Amino acid sequence: MNKLLLIILTQLTCFAMVQSAYAGPITPMIIDQIRVCPAQSAQLQPPNFSNPECQTVSAYEIDPQNNLIWVRANLHLEQTRGPNGQPLALYVLAKMSSAFYINGQFVGQNGQPGIDAASEIPGQMDTVLYPKQSALKTGANEITFLASSHNGLLQLEYPIHSISIGPAQNITDTLLRHYWPSLLTLGLFVLGMIYFAIKGLAGSNRRIDVTLSTICMFAAAQLLAEVYRGLVAYDYPMHDVRLILITVFSAGFGLSVCFQVLDVFARKYSMQLMAGAVVLCGLAVIFVAGFDGKAKTAMLVPLMISLVIVAIFSFQRRPRAFAYFLILLSFVAAMFIFPNLFLDVVFFYLVALFLLVLFVEQGLDFAREAARREAEKARADQLELALEQAAERNQACQISVRSAGKIRQVTTDQIQHCQGAGGYTEILMSNGHTYLHDASLAEMQDILPSTFLRVHRSHLINTSLVKSLTRDPAGTGELVMENGSKIPVSRRIMPRVRQALT
Repeated sequence: MNKLLLIILTQLTCFAMVQSAYAGPITPMIIDQIRVCPAQSAQLQPPNFSNPECQTVSAYEIDPQNNLIWVRANLHLEQTRGPNGQPLALYVLAKMSSAFYINGQFVGQNGQPGIDAASEIPGQMDTVLYPKQSALKTGANEITFLASSHNGLLQLEYPIHSISIGPAQNITDTLLRHYWPSLLTLGLFVLGMIYFAIKGLAGSNRRIDVTLSTICMFAAAQLLAEVYRGLVAYDYPMHDVRLILITVFSAGFGLSVCFQVLDVFARKYSMQLMAGAVVLCGLAVIFVAGFDGKAKTAMLVPLMISLVIVAIFSFQRRPRAFAYFLILLSFVAAMFIFPNLFLDVVFFYLVALFLLVLFVEQGLDFAREAARREAEKARADQLELALEQAAERNQACQISVRSAGKIRQVTTDQIQHCQGAGGYTEILMSNGHTYLHDASLAEMQDILPSTFLRVHRSHLINTSLVKSLTRDPAGTGELVMENGSKIPVSRRIMPRVRQALT
C-alpha cells in the first residue's frame, strides 16, 4: 500500500508538472492491468503478451533497469485533437531507452533499447514522440513499447515518471514553465553568496558571514540542479547525476544552517553537535527510499536539530533565538504542508524570503551605523571647536591689520565678525571699532583661527561671540551677535552653522 501511494504521488507530481504548463488537457497512461514481457533481443517486433513468461503488473512495478522488456498498457482518450484543433503527441518522462507503438502503429524511438549497456544507446530523460494522428482514436488506445536502462548510475525505485498524451509542444519548454517561478530567485541567491563572502573577508563576523554565503551557495546550486531538467534535454544517465547533486546540495544547505545556529547559540559544543548532525544526515540518506525522500530528509534532519536547539534558547529568552525558531519552523512545516512542491518551488521562495529579511536587517544596521558615525563626528567637531575656543581664550593670537595706511595688531578674540567689501574686508570689533583691511574675505578666512566660520558669501563670524540663531521657513537664517548686530546665514551653509553652534 505504501509503495502504491508513493508511486501515485510521484506520477501525480510529474503529471502536475506537465499539466500546469500545457495549453490543453493531458491524458496519462492507465496505471493498472499492464502486461510486461522479457525481451530476448532488441528487435522491434512486439511479442505475444499472452505468453506464460509475461506478467500483469501495476505501473510502479515496470522496471527496465538492467533489463530489456516489452510493455503493453492502455490509455483512454476523450478526443483525438487538442482543444484548439492541434495535433496530439506522446510524452515520455522516464529513465530508459524506448521504442513506442500506439494501436499497433510504430510511433518512434528515444535512443536505442539494447540487451546490454554496450548495445544500448541512452535515450533522453524527457522526450516527445509524434504519432500519426490516424493511429489515435477516441476511447481505449493500446500503447506498446520496448524499453531498457543499462547505463544508469543508480537503481531507482520508480524509473518511469509519466507516459501521457496531450497537445504537441516542446517538452523542455514545457518543463521549464514548471520551474521558471523558482528560477526567479537565483539572482538573489547569487547576490547573497557574493555579498556575504565579501563581507566575511572584510568584516569582523567572518564565520557567520562565510556561513551565510555558503547557505546561499547551496541554495543556488540546488536550484540550478532542480531546473536543469527544464533547461537541457539530457540523456537519462545524467538524471542520476542530477539526483545525487540535489541530495548533496540539500544536505549541504541543511548542515550549513545547522552550523550557523550552533555557531550563534552553542559555539562551545558546536563541533560535537555538528558531527552528530552529519552522521544522522548520512544515515537518513542511506536508509530513506527514493531520491526525493533522500533530498528532503537530508535537509530535514539538520533543520530539526537546529529547530530543537533554538527552541531551547527561545525558552531561555536568548536574543534572536525566537526569530531563528520561526524561520526554521516555517521550513519544516512547509515540507509537510507542500510535500510535492517543496523541493521544486516552496523551498526556494522561503530561502529568498529569509535572504530579503537579512538584507533589510543589514540595511538597517548600515543606517544605524552611519547615524552613529555621523553623531560621533558631530561630537568630535563640537569638541574640537570647544577646545580651539578654549585655547584661543587662554592664548589669544594676534593678526596684523592694514587700515588707512597704518598697521595695527588686533587680537582675534576681539573680532566680532568680518564683512566682505569688494577686495577689502571690514573688521568689526567687539568694542565697536571698525577697520577696513586691504585683504579679501577669503584671505581673512585663511589666517583667522577655526573658531571663525564663513556663514555667508560676505560674512565671516566669530562663533564664540554668537548670541542666537534663527531660521526662517525658506531655509535661510540670521545670527545675532553679542553686540546686537545681525548677520545673514545662507541656506546652503545653515546645517553646518547649526552643527557648529550646537
